[in-house]
Amino acid sequence: MTHTIMQLMTEGTKVTYVHKGAKEHGIIKSFPEDPYHAFVVYHCNDDWDDYQSYTGQRTEIAHLKLGWL
Repeated sequence: MTHTIMQLMTEGTKVTYVHKGAKEHGIIKSFPEDPYHAFVVYHCNDDWDDYQSYTGQRTEIAHLKLGWL
C-alpha cells in the first residue's frame, strides 16, 4: 500500500500526517532515496505558497493521507 500512495504523491502534494490521534497538515517537499519516507513541511507560518523555503521533516509515508483532512 505504501508504494501505491507514494505513486500518487509528488513534490507539492498536500498531505495530512495522521498517527496516534495526531493530525497535522503539510506539503511534500522532497523524497529521500528511502522509499518509505518523504520530507514534509508542516510549519511555515501559513505561507504555503513558499513552502520550499522551509525545512521538511522526514516522515513515514505510511502515516500520510492525501489532501488536507
